[in-house]
Amino acid sequence: MPNLTIRNLTQNPLKITHTSRFKLPGPKPITKDNITDIGNIARNVSRNVTNLFRRSPVSTILPGLKQPKTQQVADNAKSFEERDVNVDVGYYSGKDTGLNLDDSTLRLDFEVTERQGDAQRVKQFRVDIPSSGTQELQVNPRGDVGDTSLVGFYIKSRNCLAIVSNASLSSWMGKLNDSTFLGALSIPGTHNSPTHHVALPSVRCQSVSITEQLNNGVRFLDIRAMYDDRELTLVHGAFDIAISGPKKLSDAMDECYNFLDRNRSETIVVSLKREGRGETNDQDFSKLIKEEVVDKSHDHWYVDPTIPNLGNTRGKCILFRRYQLHDSLKSENGGRGYGINAESWADNTPDFTTPNRINVQDFYEIRETENIGKKIQYVKDQLDRSCTQVAAAEKDKTQPPLFINFLSGSNFWKVDTWPDRIAAKINPAITEYLAVDSKVDGGNSGTGIVIYDFAGEGGNWAISKLVVGINGGLLVN
Repeated sequence: MPNLTIRNLTQNPLKITHTSRFKLPGPKPITKDNITDIGNIARNVSRNVTNLFRRSPVSTILPGLKQPKTQQVADNAKSFEERDVNVDVGYYSGKDTGLNLDDSTLRLDFEVTERQGDAQRVKQFRVDIPSSGTQELQVNPRGDVGDTSLVGFYIKSRNCLAIVSNASLSSWMGKLNDSTFLGALSIPGTHNSPTHHVALPSVRCQSVSITEQLNNGVRFLDIRAMYDDRELTLVHGAFDIAISGPKKLSDAMDECYNFLDRNRSETIVVSLKREGRGETNDQDFSKLIKEEVVDKSHDHWYVDPTIPNLGNTRGKCILFRRYQLHDSLKSENGGRGYGINAESWADNTPDFTTPNRINVQDFYEIRETENIGKKIQYVKDQLDRSCTQVAAAEKDKTQPPLFINFLSGSNFWKVDTWPDRIAAKINPAITEYLAVDSKVDGGNSGTGIVIYDFAGEGGNWAISKLVVGINGGLLVN
């Protein structure tokens, strides 16, 4: 029988102090004796219909089923094996616990030790590891734990449980120092962020609104727009993002401003790119962004071309421009330009660094399903590059590059390579990699900006929680 590995992806050491084993009753099957049990029929029909139509990459692998509460587990348990243990796992490290996994549910009682100035406080928690399935697990506090909240990610195929800080995702930047470089942060992002509306399958890349994304930790938004001779509207390629008609860029930005007004500790990197059917060129588009977007809410924007630290940008959107500037804007900011210059990265690239040290992985032309594995490896390689170089910069006390890592890709002409089908394979693979294999030992590294499709579908924010959790290392180091 395999042993359980624990990855402690928090800024505090933990110790497993007690284990219990028990069996839970399985689901009640339909038989000739209970075929008239309406509740049983409804549950099975609902499950089958949901499985047929659900498109979520997370819902297929991390179903987000509610874990039974601790008391429910105890009530249903038929047999126990109790054991006192002493297994220490340092912060941002992994360990083989020596606890074997079998067909029973394994309960872990553990404690974390938090530093509070010169003092320490021990807090108690409990988590139940099921005998099957890969899923997000509820970690229950035992007694007063203050505002400490934890979540578990159990990767059954790897016999690994990752414990992650379940920070307040609407304000996770609040505890970080103002001097923190943007490139040192681990930031969840979304690709074609506003595309949650009913749309063509190759156009829709998200499940929930920008506001819901921001409330759940996303701090990088990828927005494409065009000018239709009246106003700036949202597009994906040549298409409007909704079958119902054009959606305004100004409405998307209002969602950002409203969020920042409620959460002044946060910042949002807003990537803007010109796409669509309009005849406007990049240079004219750059003037429209300044006049119609930035100037109308100037206090909400950081438009300096320098990649900033966190203190300079709290409460603001950082302009990350993927378009060329009009000559009149090149003289802005003392002749240094306007917004962070992201106009020059190579198309469809697995690894490219711009002159201003933005390192990009954006291999998106997945023409065949066989290329999905190649894309997954590119994403992992970029995560490794980011973690390695951020750690080196931390050691040297220098500013790291800004790493951009797109998990997205598509091919309009093949159903199996539409965005939702690709995300169904890539998102679980990267969830596993972040939980089990990410090179964050010691807490002095970062993932960069991790940008994915279908964030939060079915209420599952696994990638966002895992990425945000890595920032706890900044509090240690």
